Amino acid sequence: MKERNVAIILYHGSNQIVIHPRNDKNKSSNDFGAGFYLTCDKARAINMAKRKAKYVGTPILNTYVFNCNLGDLKILSLKQDVSWVKFVLLNRTQKYSCNYDIVRGPTADGKLYFVLKNWKNGKLDLNQALILLKPNVYPNQFCFKTMKAINYLEFIQKEIV
Repeated sequence: MKERNVAIILYHGSNQIVIHPRNDKNKSSNDFGAGFYLTCDKARAINMAKRKAKYVGTPILNTYVFNCNLGDLKILSLKQDVSWVKFVLLNRTQKYSCNYDIVRGPTADGKLYFVLKNWKNGKLDLNQALILLKPNVYPNQFCFKTMKAINYLEFIQKEIV
């Protein structure tokens, strides 16, 4: 059976044009560790661009096509469950490395940070934390952790937002 190619549109909000992304620009304490972060949620990327450009630069929406032959990359796909919470907690509280080219899953927000902090400090057990997080729908994000993965991205355009 022949492997199929998959192509999706992804966005990166920034205060600059990013034609040639790198995997070493973001902090290792982000949701999925160090890497180049993108989303398929255009509105979220626009908000990020505006946030980054608030003090310097111009809000830019960078658009890419992700051409991925799924057999070539190691991809960790997380759902909004215990594994996701633990993975985000590990990345946000300590240097944690994983052997994946791409990690994709829900985006953490301020509420998640509050819940994780209370869980870590023993004020909530894991089930209570998950119940508090369940009603929220977190848009997916993609963290391209290796240059091998980044090479599957094709820059399409930039747009001032």
